Amino acid sequence: MKSAIPGNYQYHALRKGNPIQRQWHKNKLNLINYLDFLDQNDFVLDAGCGSGNTLLEFSKKVQYIVGIDCNGECIKFLEQRLKDLQIKNVAAEKLDLLEIGSLELRFNKIIMTEVIEHVTEEYLKKMLREIDKVITPDGKILITTPNYRSLWSSIELFLDFFKLLPKLRDEQHIAKYTWKKLSEIANQTNYRVVAKGTLNWVSPFLASFTSTLADKISYFEFSRVSFGNLLYIVLKRKIP
Repeated sequence: MKSAIPGNYQYHALRKGNPIQRQWHKNKLNLINYLDFLDQNDFVLDAGCGSGNTLLEFSKKVQYIVGIDCNGECIKFLEQRLKDLQIKNVAAEKLDLLEIGSLELRFNKIIMTEVIEHVTEEYLKKMLREIDKVITPDGKILITTPNYRSLWSSIELFLDFFKLLPKLRDEQHIAKYTWKKLSEIANQTNYRVVAKGTLNWVSPFLASFTSTLADKISYFEFSRVSFGNLLYIVLKRKIP
């Protein structure tokens, strides 16, 4: 899981990281806008919220968001940011992802941004069954994760070799996903795939030269590129 990651990691990566790192994290927010995934009536669960980039970015665009993470340092950091910014429609809670069913609210949108690679495939199946308990009948789930049918494997080895992040391969990242594998897991549970694509192909690297162009290219990648370094998939409940 994410416990080796500092509580403020994603927050600072988006705002104070190098240009590549900033764009990498920004593109995940761009994706939510591109998909038009959230609106003002939504009750949203950010499962594995980290330090809260998604919650902080979209709090004004939805009715209510709950962020959960097993890393207590993330939740402590996020709670302080929410207090400082006086954001009232966001709640943060330290909770294991297999305890999602204990939440009292029902959600029509659920987001898992680079979470599932930190758990086993069997854990993911159990997590989707937990989500069954809190998602509305018309609810949707947006998942992003490294794409192991891309250059990501080489990037991961590079980051580990130079110790640029806490070790990823086989420590932080214990499961490797492709669209096919995720679709198979969805079919084994209660969900079907309604949209898919990739992100973070060349746009993060262009940010070293021009962030404006990097933003524009990121939107092109969402719809036209199948070999980006992250994949995304949108799931919806199967029709009985």
